[in-house]
Amino acid sequence: MTEATSSAPPPPPPPPSPPPPAVATPRPQSSPAVTSCLSTVVAYPALLQHEESLSVRAGGGFGGGASSSLGACYDVGAWMAYLESIDDALDILKDGLRSLSAENKKDHVARTATIEAGGRTFRISSATAPGITHTRGQFRKEIERVVRARITVGERAVSLLPGSYKLWKNHLLFRTSLLERPSSAPADETEERFRKRCDRNRIPQYLLSSSEHHKRYAAAKNAYERSLVRLHKMPAIWLHYAAFTALYDPSRDPTAVRRVYDRALVSLPASQHDRVWDDYLAWTTGILPGKTGGKEKGSDEDWKVVSRRGTHRVKFGFESPLVAEWRKRGWGHDDSQSNDESGGHAPSVPDETALRVLRRHALFDSTFREDLATLCMTRYSRYGEAASLLLKLLNDEGGEFMSPNGTTRHELWLRFADVCTGHPGEARVAGVDFDGIVRAVLKGQDVGGGGAGGAGEGADGLGFEVFDNTSAAFGADEEERSNRSKRKKSAPQALSHRLGEMEGTLWTRLAEYHVRAGDFELARSVYEESLDAITRVRDFSLVFDAYMKFEEGVIEALMELMDEEEGEGDDDQGAEHHQEESEGDDEDLDILLGDGARNNALQNDDDNPDSSADVELAISRAEHLTSRRPLLLNRVLLRQNPHNVGEWIKRSKLYLDLGEADMAADALEESLRAVDARKCVNGSPCTLVLTLVDILENKRKDPDGARRVLDRICAEGDFDFADAEDLAQCHTAWVELELRAEDWDAALNLARRATSGKVGKKGNRAARGLSRSLRLWNLLFDLEESLGTVQTTKDAYDRALELKVATPSHVLNYASFLKDKKYFEESFAAYERGLGLFPFPHAGAALLWKSYLTDFLERYGGSRTPRARELFDRCLEDCPPEESPEFYLLYGEYEEAHGLTKRALRVYERMCDSVPTSEKYAAYRLYVAKATQCLGVTSARPIYESAIKALEDGPASRICLEYAKMETGLREKDRARTVLAYGAQLADPRRDPDYWKAWHEFEVGHGNEETFREMLRVKRSVAAAFSTVNYNAAEMGGGVPKVDTLTEESALEMIAEREGVEVDSRKKPVIGGFVSGKKRTAEAADLGEVERRAARLREVTGGSGVDGGGAAESSAAAEGGGGDDEIDIDDIDGNEEEEAPATPSAKNVRGVSQKAIPAAVFGGITASGDGES
Repeated sequence: MTEATSSAPPPPPPPPSPPPPAVATPRPQSSPAVTSCLSTVVAYPALLQHEESLSVRAGGGFGGGASSSLGACYDVGAWMAYLESIDDALDILKDGLRSLSAENKKDHVARTATIEAGGRTFRISSATAPGITHTRGQFRKEIERVVRARITVGERAVSLLPGSYKLWKNHLLFRTSLLERPSSAPADETEERFRKRCDRNRIPQYLLSSSEHHKRYAAAKNAYERSLVRLHKMPAIWLHYAAFTALYDPSRDPTAVRRVYDRALVSLPASQHDRVWDDYLAWTTGILPGKTGGKEKGSDEDWKVVSRRGTHRVKFGFESPLVAEWRKRGWGHDDSQSNDESGGHAPSVPDETALRVLRRHALFDSTFREDLATLCMTRYSRYGEAASLLLKLLNDEGGEFMSPNGTTRHELWLRFADVCTGHPGEARVAGVDFDGIVRAVLKGQDVGGGGAGGAGEGADGLGFEVFDNTSAAFGADEEERSNRSKRKKSAPQALSHRLGEMEGTLWTRLAEYHVRAGDFELARSVYEESLDAITRVRDFSLVFDAYMKFEEGVIEALMELMDEEEGEGDDDQGAEHHQEESEGDDEDLDILLGDGARNNALQNDDDNPDSSADVELAISRAEHLTSRRPLLLNRVLLRQNPHNVGEWIKRSKLYLDLGEADMAADALEESLRAVDARKCVNGSPCTLVLTLVDILENKRKDPDGARRVLDRICAEGDFDFADAEDLAQCHTAWVELELRAEDWDAALNLARRATSGKVGKKGNRAARGLSRSLRLWNLLFDLEESLGTVQTTKDAYDRALELKVATPSHVLNYASFLKDKKYFEESFAAYERGLGLFPFPHAGAALLWKSYLTDFLERYGGSRTPRARELFDRCLEDCPPEESPEFYLLYGEYEEAHGLTKRALRVYERMCDSVPTSEKYAAYRLYVAKATQCLGVTSARPIYESAIKALEDGPASRICLEYAKMETGLREKDRARTVLAYGAQLADPRRDPDYWKAWHEFEVGHGNEETFREMLRVKRSVAAAFSTVNYNAAEMGGGVPKVDTLTEESALEMIAEREGVEVDSRKKPVIGGFVSGKKRTAEAADLGEVERRAARLREVTGGSGVDGGGAAESSAAAEGGGGDDEIDIDDIDGNEEEEAPATPSAKNVRGVSQKAIPAAVFGGITASGDGES
């Protein structure tokens, strides 16, 4: 069967995919492969339909001329359906064979299976029998025939449509799948066992089969090559081809795989190179892309595991062919595994080839340089190249490099230092000058400043020539150097800022670099230089600990050398054995001591004392280093902040503890040059001068040197103080120095000069403020009073008062000094000047006035009364109320002793009006006492009335008690009762029970039944008024809802209504206390009105007494003094009173009415009745 005859004209290409002209006319397929294919397809009805449809359409088109069916053989869909049908039939046949083999092996019994595939039915058994179409061997050969037919159909399809990506991919993948599992494998070996055996031996599966598969590999490779003729721009074909070559190449030649990838990179555009590099790197390094797209840092060693990001999976959502196959087979390793190659398939790529590939990828992707450096360190042991790569990364200061792994510049520096210190020789060979780089970076040198090795043109972004030279050695072009030179000004400062925290680490690595290189003394000099350069305590701890460890290692190495020499001299027989044991330590000793030092030590005999001297020298160095630690640490803190006064003082004390007084003085001299008074912390700058003077005077016994220092500071202004008080302390120290030297005149002159304002530099602010320093003025006053004359002392005080720098204590001292010298009027003048400077309300004014008045009264007594009164009036005129009581008492005592009683009482009256509210109660009591003492008891009545008006409720109630007590003592019972009734409105029975107890005792002792009842009524009324909430208990108990809360006004209205008392709504009685927030009104405070109201009440009740009418009336008249001007209790209208019925207990009482007590008074506890019980 042929697809078309050769005599037919070529059909036109179907739109929109016209076939190529070279294959436009299908040629007849008459090869044996085609014949065998057709014979196999005929046996399968389903496959035969596809073949016939393609042939009929092609034949019809050639014979009938129908243009609609001419392109059927060029239909990609028809060929894909044809191939899929064959693949489905193959899958069914292979699954049936696999299941039959498994069942026979399990039961050891020949079984028969029926399989339907491609419209054909197979009955398979291990033996020939009726109805059995195929044995297992025949069935296996049938599968091979179908496979050959599948290959032939695929070849026919791609020959007709050589530009179809779908057909080529399907055909190539089928050919590749034939190499995964050989069809001639043992029947009893399952697919899983075969894969495990291949993976265990770390070789592809086809190497366990016969060489027949080499032919299949060659045929598949030929197919890939033919596909690339038309599809060389398809990256997927290249990736499958490279994966096929890497997995199934019989020769296992990495060059063949590398050439495939190289051809792919040449053929594909640069925008698709990342897909190729994804597989290329996986094949080269054996590192699979991470499933998470990157690594997560968890420890310090994570950077040694190179993590790839898998761009193919990120962009297209699936793995590339090689990565997917390796991951399926468990080969390679990803970022979740260690870098140990024993855990996966080790790529057979030579190191040099791999490095060349990786370098090419670094040119394509600059972010790969970090991973390349890591691989050079961890896998390929190319430490010099790793150092140069890290150096390039550090040179990208302008932001060109950003680590995809999140590596910081700090970590890059540490890796760079680790490589250079661990392998100094290879770093030097690679052209990396680690010493020059570290020194240049730590010192912040730029191109103009010289750098490490001198300045040069075209420096890199770091501003160091050594970086530029190293970068140029590795191919930095002119454009790159030009771009870096534009950033040279800002780079050193930024670099210094970022490298601050690792300053100590870099110094220690630099010293370790020289130690490993054998430069012993150079390493020590690096440690010393670092201790003089670092500015952080953390860095100091790192460097000092490394330095100390280094010295201890030197001592240990020297001791081992001495032990070796002693062992060789003592036991010659064991020399050979000793040499074998010591060979392992030779390398460490060479590192610590250098090869030359070790050879010289081994050549010396044991009688040579050089070895012991070296040990003692090393021990002395270690001890000296330990003793210097506090000073070195102090120096670090001072470099960190040279204006730290406390640390400078501590440094001088450290030198003094070591017995180095000269060094302590030099340190303080240095501090005076370094400290800025406006920036100093942790102490005052004058402390530096005072400490220096103390050391010169007491430790070095050099008072002249101390004077010179003070003269430079105080007179010449060598140190610029920010505060005048600091300079004043220096002047004070100078004066005290002269006093200790007993040079009195010099001390006094220095004090006078310091306060004169003519010392130091003219423009110095601190020097200008010396004339207002209280410290200096106090010192001058003390010296003038003890060493000067009266006139010089007066001049000093007068000048202080003129400059207004004197304080109240200075005025008091001045006045006391003049008083002691008998200059009384001048002392009073000093007081007047002081009061002019410090008037009220200044806190010192009270002290000045008190001392002034006391001294004046002590001096003149009562001889100059008008002047004394004038002073008191002036004082009290401006005196605040809080401080006036003391002066009023003093004024009153003076008037009592030297003036008139009337004036004294007027002073006390003024005191009661002027003192604060808290002092008024005591002032009124004193006023009452003085008035009673001078004018009699009755003169205190208006004072008591004024006190009750002026005082608050609490003190007023106590004044009422005292007033009532006084009236009781005068036998004015009614007046006392009136006072008590008035004061009752000020005393809450619950808060002031003493008041009501006193009234109760008064009524028991001096009252009658009516007055006692009135006292109880008033008490209940006041208690109700002071209550904030009242409830009707009876109504609440009966289930009646709660009544509204009674206010003060409503309670009083209820009481007035039940007692028949009219209350003016406009002028309601107000009871002061806790209920009312207002002060008592004038009507309630007028005792005269209260007395008149009591007189009207007395008219009603005065006609009958408790004990029989006239006797009671005469007794009341005798006790009360008679008349309408006596005390009144309540405003009760007698015409509205109701007469109470006669009772047995009150049968002799006439003209007295009884009323029911209002229920509101009892709060509802007792119901209304006939009267009180």
